[in-house]
Amino acid sequence: MQDDNESSINLNDAYALETPDDNRVLYRNWASTYDADFAHRNKYIYPKSIATICASLVDTSCPLTVLDIGCGTGIVGACISELITASIIDGVDISPEMLHVASTKMRPNATPIYGQLFEADLTEPISFANTKYDVAISAGTFTHGHLGPDALLNVMSTLRTGGRMVVGINKEHFGANGFETALQNATDSQLISEPTFTEVQMYDEGSPHFGDLALVTSFLVLSPA
Repeated sequence: MQDDNESSINLNDAYALETPDDNRVLYRNWASTYDADFAHRNKYIYPKSIATICASLVDTSCPLTVLDIGCGTGIVGACISELITASIIDGVDISPEMLHVASTKMRPNATPIYGQLFEADLTEPISFANTKYDVAISAGTFTHGHLGPDALLNVMSTLRTGGRMVVGINKEHFGANGFETALQNATDSQLISEPTFTEVQMYDEGSPHFGDLALVTSFLVLSPA
């Protein structure tokens, strides 16, 4: 039974999305309550886990340019800004309402977490990025009802040669939607380095969704589009 204090929007609604317009409508209605109603209530540790993995793979003392793919309300960006303090972070999302919330997030020194925020449909050709980033990171975007392997390969074009991608993919979604084949083909074509995979919990113990798993894959882009 749903808690009386819980929003009528929930994870099942997110997993039922089918089109970009479905995403726009859902997150328009969810943006203002997403952090407290979903992330906090459900002990959503996925963004911090991915940010921690990312920080372990890069030189955290360098002023890296980072693109947060499907940045939503800025939870991943906040984690990256704490772990890679010199980072310059931009974000992209399909929902202007979620981007508005992300724009209000601040670093400890009272400067915005994000430099630029782009509204874009990542199923379409990439046109928003006016730079080639050092790192692209994503949590919660490649999951049921969201983006598939074609979009993952598409966003590689935002990275410079030698840039690193660190992206979480819902484990069930990974197995059911051809991610393994797409990544293997990209490896065989020498577009990317051999991917590594780390299995992580998306929700902490005590969450009703504890046990939902994601595969965090990381690789270098060897030949960006």
